[in-house]
Amino acid sequence: MSDSDEIKAISNDIKKLNESVSYLDCCLRPVQGAGGCPAYCPAPLPDITTPLLRSDGGENNPDIIVKLGPLAGLIGTWASSKTTGFCVMPLPEATAPNQFILKNFYYFEEITFSALAGKVANRGGTFEQNSYTLFYEQRVYFSDQPQENQLVHAENGTWLHLLTATQLQGTVGGAPIPSPPAPDPIPPQDPALTIVKQISIPHGNSILATGSVTHTDGPPTIPDVSCLPINAPESYSAPYGSNTSSNPNINPNIVLVEALKNSPPVLQTYRFDVDSNCSGGIANVPFVKRHADVNRFTNTLWLELLATGEWQIQYSQNVSLSFPGTQGNNNIIFPHILANTLRRVR
Repeated sequence: MSDSDEIKAISNDIKKLNESVSYLDCCLRPVQGAGGCPAYCPAPLPDITTPLLRSDGGENNPDIIVKLGPLAGLIGTWASSKTTGFCVMPLPEATAPNQFILKNFYYFEEITFSALAGKVANRGGTFEQNSYTLFYEQRVYFSDQPQENQLVHAENGTWLHLLTATQLQGTVGGAPIPSPPAPDPIPPQDPALTIVKQISIPHGNSILATGSVTHTDGPPTIPDVSCLPINAPESYSAPYGSNTSSNPNINPNIVLVEALKNSPPVLQTYRFDVDSNCSGGIANVPFVKRHADVNRFTNTLWLELLATGEWQIQYSQNVSLSFPGTQGNNNIIFPHILANTLRRVR
């Protein structure tokens, strides 16, 4: 590190320390608003430009980049603007009407993707399936008071690109297994099962979702979604407001449509779709399974090349919840949907 870089790093550390001291000074005063402090104290704004993962070296290996396919375009650190993300979060609450409440909010976030510097081989005996891997780390923060800038969600996991290949004989790789018994030609990877997302969430959820990738010229077509409870009486819809596509409490994907209106033209789009019901699965800790069970996970991610030469990520994610611990809600599905737009910052 050069002297100038070191001085800059020290200055940033001092700035963060001063912000933390000011925050504590305000929030510990006995009278809110005293001494020029705000009526409420937002947490210090997190730095969402620093990579959350170290480089694993795969981005420097041309063969790995090729084998990652379109996933290679995700490598780096991405961040959203302060209010581009929207989350609809139903929660069980026994004392509320119909025993659930909504905690809906705007959010911002950071994600880092890092490429593994080698393949992961699934040996089948006569041929193999190779997994080319991106690790990712994600942090999500509230945009608005009273929890402004506070962490609301964290997760990590992997995105995989699966390809079939010849299996070599021996423990360290010898001659290819001949045909027979190896098939000739090697069967190609099923296009519908080429992309995998594996997720670990601190609530106690582990998710495996599989799917595919498609490419189109021009911008994506963002579909409307609905957060209204499924298999529920009409009274359950009241907390969501008017049933229109412009209402983010109903259709969080509207924030993606608005972001596209304010971004440079999109020249190309890669669309990744994964679903836990597509040869995947979900495991939840016992408490979650009894009270807020995750039944299904779907995720669409659009990787977009802008006319400026920059890349943009948009995504819509649906976590289907049931609340078996609340009376009468056993067969009702509550969609927990999030949508956001991010740009690469590193």
